[in-house]
Amino acid sequence: MSSGGSIPFDRAAEVYDETRGLTAEASAATTDLLRRELEVRQPCLEIGVGTGLIGLPLHRAGIRMIGVDLSAPMLGKLVEKAEGRVPFPLVIADATRLPFADGVFGGALARHVLHLIPLWQDALRELVRVVRPRGVLLINIGFNEGPWREIGDHLDARIGETARRVGLDVSRGAELDHAMASLGANARELSTVWQESELTMERYFAEVEAGVYSWTWNVLPDLLADAVAETKAWAADRFGDLDRVLEPRSPSVWRAYDLA
Repeated sequence: MSSGGSIPFDRAAEVYDETRGLTAEASAATTDLLRRELEVRQPCLEIGVGTGLIGLPLHRAGIRMIGVDLSAPMLGKLVEKAEGRVPFPLVIADATRLPFADGVFGGALARHVLHLIPLWQDALRELVRVVRPRGVLLINIGFNEGPWREIGDHLDARIGETARRVGLDVSRGAELDHAMASLGANARELSTVWQESELTMERYFAEVEAGVYSWTWNVLPDLLADAVAETKAWAADRFGDLDRVLEPRSPSVWRAYDLA
């Protein structure tokens, strides 16, 4: 199906797990957290299922999953990780036009995907449509505070915020809550999952210049290189050694939205 302006991740399939993955401990904690929400609300749809970072462990924990993604290469990595077999139904489709009847799911997941969808409110309406009453939507839009937020803001100022933004700003959880409330959902914040990190500023800036992150794909290469060089100099002055781990531990916060 057409992407409707959403960003498919074909070019990131080979590096996605390395650059957006979870440690074994964080993955186990996330699976347990979400399983408790979903075990009485099945089957579960995941939009942006990607390489199966969330969906595969939940499937293995006994949750009946269906995955949607725009990217065939990402789904190919999921199948590869499942020993070459399709572990649960996978559909190439647009999250703003889901090919499912009303109320066929007990729950739905979206991790780090709404920022890739220009019409992210339409995706929320579709999720509410396909999840039955008293079901739950579980959404993680990332956590972007502290030093990494400062670095992102500095890059924004050099590149232009509009060049980096496609869908929902990952820092605007309140905007997501408001949108879901308008759809009749009540918000809950689930227990925080902590993720250990070895990401240094030097590695991050190298990944930005290499186009690892989706927000870089629409930025002119010369503009991106200049912004990275200036921000690296600023970050070295602000935070010190670029080879040190900036934040050894970061929180992952999931929101639960209970449907009436």
